[in-house]
Amino acid sequence: MTLDAFLDHVYQYHGQERLARVDIHRAAVTADLPADQLAILDGLPEGEYSQDEAAEALRQVPELLSPGDTGTTPSRSGASDQA
Repeated sequence: MTLDAFLDHVYQYHGQERLARVDIHRAAVTADLPADQLAILDGLPEGEYSQDEAAEALRQVPELLSPGDTGTTPSRSGASDQA
């Protein structure tokens, strides 16, 4: 199940326009979502969210968990010139 499908289910089940982070997370644990999806949900900031707001916030969580991580190491240009 994708996170978007999960959010569809949770918001339909609760029948509310806005849900608190704790309610979304509780539903994820109950639904036995995979660990990688739970890790993303763990990064959701406290607050209340409409379904669209929750989806957008969850798309941003991986960037917040590792800001600027491009998988490359910083260049050390000029270091060998000082030998």
